[in-house]
Amino acid sequence: MNHNPKIFIHYSWDNELHKIWTLYLANRLSSDGVDVIFDQYDLKLGSNNNYFMEQISKASKVLLIMTPDYKIKADNRISGVGYEYQIISTEFAKTISTNTKFLPILRAGDIESSIPTFLQSFLYLDVRADGEFERKYIELLKNIYDEPLNPKPPLGKKPNFTDAKPISKIKTMTDVLGLGLSRAQVHKILGKPDTKDALIETYWSHGLEVIYNKHWDKVDGVLAKRQPSGISFDYEVNGIFLEESFAEIKAKLGNPLNWGLPNPFTSYAFYKIDNKFLTIALWRATPDKEYADFKMGTAYAIAYCEEHSAIACEPIIAATIEEIRARKNLTYLERKPQDYEIDFKADFFNEEYMISPPYPFLGGGYMITVLFQESGTLVDFWLYDLMWSYLVIRMIGLRNINEIEK
Repeated sequence: MNHNPKIFIHYSWDNELHKIWTLYLANRLSSDGVDVIFDQYDLKLGSNNNYFMEQISKASKVLLIMTPDYKIKADNRISGVGYEYQIISTEFAKTISTNTKFLPILRAGDIESSIPTFLQSFLYLDVRADGEFERKYIELLKNIYDEPLNPKPPLGKKPNFTDAKPISKIKTMTDVLGLGLSRAQVHKILGKPDTKDALIETYWSHGLEVIYNKHWDKVDGVLAKRQPSGISFDYEVNGIFLEESFAEIKAKLGNPLNWGLPNPFTSYAFYKIDNKFLTIALWRATPDKEYADFKMGTAYAIAYCEEHSAIACEPIIAATIEEIRARKNLTYLERKPQDYEIDFKADFFNEEYMISPPYPFLGGGYMITVLFQESGTLVDFWLYDLMWSYLVIRMIGLRNINEIEK
């Protein structure tokens, strides 16, 4: 469906909280191109209530938001809900075996207490758990646009059963390159790198950057993104693909462990999976020309690494700054906050900031500097790879960019 579908939201005014939730749903649908017929939008003093309710027949889809109060009003034909339900049940009965127009949505209660008897045998969308809203919302949106939940792949050719070669499968990051490989093994798999330094090698033709551990010269991190050549890594990283929306990512992985805002364009969604860090960079503002065709709110880079990798430094610092702003416990400090010579309540922590790339520090671990732009405050973080196993923030120092210029 390429046009803007017109939907009618049929619900009961149970209480203010339920009205606010339904308004939020209507606003989200409108922002995703759905033309919503909704009493909180369309009914004003002097409006013809019956005319509004009869718009049900003109809608391409009707959302039935079901709660215990809704069922009472629908079954007993009480108020506007009862009148609307009478129109719906009459039209529904005409297409009962082929229905795709009327979409039951369970918001509160259970089947017996909230769903009218006539509708109990039909599939419904369960949105009672707020923590699953994003995943359920995507499912609803696909139904409204008549898009398949799981697109059927193109029909392939019959396999040659006499051929000894295995049938190909979708590649993942680990099929291409695994953590723990030596530099020589990486070169054998990917060939000669396009750029390299002591810790990082770039492969433009694969859309990959490979990060090596400074102690053992083995892969401890991989960054998938689009390279200046225009090539992107096409396969999945822990089930996530480049250019997926955060709603799709959240449906697969749940809420991130933490967030970070390392520059004016980017949000970091920070996950920890099986003692590995997965960091997903998402656009939150208009990006530069190199990524102009990426949509807002989609992933433009995915990093997968060990807890002690250099590539973990930037997301750890971004997450720490967000914890400072939210007055949360500081996860990555080696010691108690009062043991650091810095005021974690300082105003500059709320300014926009930029993070420098990490560099190896003579005392072990990595040094990374953050510039808070309004005040010109520079904060140096020393991240130490404790027991060569995971990173902690060992020391924090303050400078000012004006002092450096002098």
